[in-house]
Amino acid sequence: AHSIRSGWNFPKRKNNREVICLYAEEASSVIQSGQVWEKGGNHLYGTDCMDILPKLPDESIDLIIADPPYYRMKGGFDFVFRSEKEYLEWCSLWVAECCRVLKPTGAFYCWGSCLMIDKLSVLVLERFDWTKRNLIVWNYKTGRPAKTAYRNETELLWFYSKELHTLNLDEIRIAYSKGGEKDKRKNPKGKSCGNVWEFSRIMPNYKEWTGHPTQKPEKLAERILLASSKPGDLVLIPFAGSGTEIEACIRTGRNWLAAEKEEQYIQEFILPRIQSVV
Repeated sequence: AHSIRSGWNFPKRKNNREVICLYAEEASSVIQSGQVWEKGGNHLYGTDCMDILPKLPDESIDLIIADPPYYRMKGGFDFVFRSEKEYLEWCSLWVAECCRVLKPTGAFYCWGSCLMIDKLSVLVLERFDWTKRNLIVWNYKTGRPAKTAYRNETELLWFYSKELHTLNLDEIRIAYSKGGEKDKRKNPKGKSCGNVWEFSRIMPNYKEWTGHPTQKPEKLAERILLASSKPGDLVLIPFAGSGTEIEACIRTGRNWLAAEKEEQYIQEFILPRIQSVV
């Protein structure tokens, strides 16, 4: 992994435009090999997120979408932790920084596996100054059969937010089920979104498929962005992975700051996706 010069000391700034301008003006002199892409205040760093997070200003981020290693589930990165204790201690480090940089109006979304999602909440997320809002279930309706457990057809997403965060509910309304079309109580814009989200799994024959072991659908990322941010807001993506959230930010007009330490993912997945939409 690359690193960022330790002398990068930001003043405390809370205005998005100030933060973005600071990146744009000083990136060339401050960032060394860690930065692999920059345009218009949007940045991709080829390094561990903990090389970047401690250097960000307090309360400077509008939305955080975190898709960290799940712990011994999928991909080689899931098996670098020797114990649950080590994994949860590592989570506490980057989550603490996420809470610090999140604005009082900000939201935090964090993916986790069915085996660790409860411990992640109780032993890590609940320790910080934000509020648990929902456990969102991504229902993709497919999965491998198992002999000792029910087939796993879902992944789980914690939604936490600071006190002043509001959801843009009209931006993520969904179609009503058939029937009752004449019911005047129904909102003409659609039904309010629930916490069970139905999106197909990304398969090898899909256009957006990259081969990343935990890739999320772009439409799912767009729902998060539409619900918890506005165009021009600054989104932090500490584990860029397949680049789904980055591409969704570009398509929806959000500014973004992302980190990914795996060079293969940057070269094969993320940069091609950025270049396809900018």
